[in-house]
Amino acid sequence: MRRNPIKQSMKDPEKRAKMYLLFNGAMIAVTFLIVIGTILFILILTGVIG
Repeated sequence: MRRNPIKQSMKDPEKRAKMYLLFNGAMIAVTFLIVIGTILFILILTGVIG
């Protein structure tokens, strides 16, 4: 039987909190990158940039 590293780290409350902050930070960063990319795409498509 293989060990699941995510399940193993969820047992320790300190590691669980760190993982929670890491996942939330990653989700926020990805959201900002998607928004910036969409705005740039629209600006390039309309001819404002480039």
